[in-house]
Amino acid sequence: MNDYEQNISEHLMIFDGHAVAFYSWFTSEPNRVQPGFFSLFERAINKYNPDHVVVAFDPPPPTFRHLIYPAYKAQRPPVPAALLEGCETVRRELDSQGIRYITVPGYEADDVIGTLSKQAENSGMQTTIVTSDLDLLQLVSPSVQVEVFSQYWPTRFFDVARTIQHFNGIDPIRIPDYKALVGDSSDNLPGVRGIGETSAYPLLKKYGDLEGIYADLESVVDLPIRGAKRVQNLLRENEEVAFTMKTLTTIVCDGEIEESCQLVEIL
Repeated sequence: MNDYEQNISEHLMIFDGHAVAFYSWFTSEPNRVQPGFFSLFERAINKYNPDHVVVAFDPPPPTFRHLIYPAYKAQRPPVPAALLEGCETVRRELDSQGIRYITVPGYEADDVIGTLSKQAENSGMQTTIVTSDLDLLQLVSPSVQVEVFSQYWPTRFFDVARTIQHFNGIDPIRIPDYKALVGDSSDNLPGVRGIGETSAYPLLKKYGDLEGIYADLESVVDLPIRGAKRVQNLLRENEEVAFTMKTLTTIVCDGEIEESCQLVEIL
């Protein structure tokens, strides 16, 4: 049995449409999305043989994250018009094949994926997410696994154990807390400036999450980390920043978006 095969009654596969489209644009036929997209799509279908399939796409900006933090992803160059046209071609082809895709205004594809995977989990289903985005590892759970492909390294499959190993002992659900502290340059999020992973890991292992850190901030100075007093001061001075970063790095899995992501309509 392969590591992704489970003894389950129903299996949902969620395809990260924009991530796969961008990957296809840069790695397959020059300046074309469709051939690479459907090659990866068919490979995933054949590999996982899911009972249900849905593709999630990003809406045009802004999303709620841009409204909270206007510099969100501001460093990225404009998306080529031909790439956007390629995404539209992919959506038309999905329509012709009867494959459901979802876009929710104001929310990224990550949020659609998070909401659907949570609904599937609550329904007792197993979910496999196919993406090129490591941000989605925060969704990993006993019933949610993530396959991540890249042009730089072989495709990797993440369950809970492998995700914890990848993040040096941090549980998947705590990945937003980690990124709130250290930042995420790919999304132009600075985190708490001056705090890196050598401080973030001990903090989260000791206190669990950002809320736990701030609930016992006075004891941070006693941690066996270099410059503990400086870390304590940085946290104290940047509390609002830290919690804003956590909001930005946390994938939405419930709330208003649920009305637009009804798993029952896909099944």
